[in-house]
Amino acid sequence: MVHDRLTSAPMNEERIHRWVEVFSALASEPRLRIVGMLKGGKVECQEILERLELSQPAVSYHLGKLEHAGVLKKERSGVRNCYRLSDGISELIDIINEKEDG
Repeated sequence: MVHDRLTSAPMNEERIHRWVEVFSALASEPRLRIVGMLKGGKVECQEILERLELSQPAVSYHLGKLEHAGVLKKERSGVRNCYRLSDGISELIDIINEKEDG
């Protein structure tokens, strides 16, 4: 469980750098909207583009930032690219939402 790993893992320099990268990638409204879309499962790139109402280069930029930070994974579905949240990110979002609601 991610929560156990978050509370028990020592914060060495590598881990701190990793968390800074993840939270920096999440610190953007369009990128948080993308994460919200993917919370329900895999979504095609075209659907993300249509729902965000941003230009294709802007959406590609945000997807690239999230993918580079390890927040999401790109998968090929036929001729289309799809995205899904990386393992653990969905649980991290649940933890943050619990703290916010509680």
